[in-house]
Amino acid sequence: MPSKFSIRFRLTGWYSLSLAVVLGLLAVGSYFAMRASLYRTVDGELRYRLLGVEQFISAQASATPDDLSEELAEAGSLDVLFRIFDETGKLTFESAPLTSHGVDRTPPSIRGEGITYREFSKSWPLRLAAQRVQFRGHPIIIEVAQPLRFHQTSLHEFARSLLISIPLLVVLATLVGYWLAGRALAPVNQFVHDARTIDASRLSKRLSVSPAHDELRLLSETLNSMLDRIEGSMTRIKQFTADASHELRAPLTLIQTAAEFTLRRERSHAENVEAMEKVLRESKRTSQLIDSLLLLARADSEEEVHSTGTARINSVLHDVIERAAPLASGKSIKISAEIDAASVEVAGEEALVSRLFFILIDNAIKYTPEGGSIKVFLRSKEGSALIGVQDTGIGIAEEDLPRVFDRFWRADKVRSRNTGGAGLGLSIAKWIVEKSGGTIHVESELGNGSTFEVRLPKLTSSLVQPATERS
Repeated sequence: MPSKFSIRFRLTGWYSLSLAVVLGLLAVGSYFAMRASLYRTVDGELRYRLLGVEQFISAQASATPDDLSEELAEAGSLDVLFRIFDETGKLTFESAPLTSHGVDRTPPSIRGEGITYREFSKSWPLRLAAQRVQFRGHPIIIEVAQPLRFHQTSLHEFARSLLISIPLLVVLATLVGYWLAGRALAPVNQFVHDARTIDASRLSKRLSVSPAHDELRLLSETLNSMLDRIEGSMTRIKQFTADASHELRAPLTLIQTAAEFTLRRERSHAENVEAMEKVLRESKRTSQLIDSLLLLARADSEEEVHSTGTARINSVLHDVIERAAPLASGKSIKISAEIDAASVEVAGEEALVSRLFFILIDNAIKYTPEGGSIKVFLRSKEGSALIGVQDTGIGIAEEDLPRVFDRFWRADKVRSRNTGGAGLGLSIAKWIVEKSGGTIHVESELGNGSTFEVRLPKLTSSLVQPATERS
């Protein structure tokens, strides 16, 4: 379930909760550690007093019972609080303060010669330690006591200080954490401000980049890179739309002009036929242009326009050369084919692969002067099929080579509307090559012809007919 609180609030909340839990555990641990330390101190004092009382009684071993009672009464009036039980558990002596405070007279349960500890916490909190010793050949129990009021008071004061200081520390840390979270998220707020200023008319603006080399800097650089790609896509879309509009306007204007001119007055049959031929020619050209635009639009949307299949390059090239032969004959251009004996199959629909090579050969025919030549070759090379179309045409200037695959691009000095078409053929060819997992490359020099090389991943190979030549 999405949270309705801000990241800053949630970070502060989790930080404060974690700190409160840690400090709480630390406080509880500190309280019990201090309590254990106090009891260790008290128990050490009780053991020392037990030893003193035992030594005192042992020194009175030769005294008469009356003298022993007097000596014990005198010792009981000092700071040491103790009492003595005989072997039957009967109380034989007790310091006056213990008697006056009504300390429980139940004899302690002692096993062996060790020391047994117990507490009395009614009206007068005490810590008692008892031990069995021998006196005049008979076992007696000596029990000494230590008041705990001072120790408990110290322990309570310590607990009270923890209960007061820890909440104050948590509140202070929460305020500091909220401030620090705000400082840490300040670049995010700047991202939000910058992003709100970016729209279709201001795609060149970018998010501020943090000077620190941290995750926020990486985020801003990633978002700026995404904006670069979006701006590039939008620029191409705008250019594509403008170029498409321009290319469509010319044939539509010619069709409209031809129709209006024909309807303006009575025409002879020959004139009407000539006008209709113009309209038909431009209609076909417009239809081809629209078909190319649709193919490129679907390619831009990453829609799969051809199913997975295989294409045999040898047969495709021979078929394409056969179809292009009449076009080449019209300009007295000779087309030669140099194809390896090994037939190669590549991934892709055969119709699209055929269209790819027809575009390259048709393009070579358009820009090769009459009497020129075109060579088509196929070679197997390092697991790939290398297909080349080499012509003796007018060539392409070096500065224009990077743009030959751009849509609607035509170098004015070497191309004209009549020969260059709409400038979409090479763009479509490049897309078909990339969809097939291959690459396309062009080498050209102005006035010395061009060579287009396509490299496609090879699937299988088999022997086929040797190379042929057509003109």
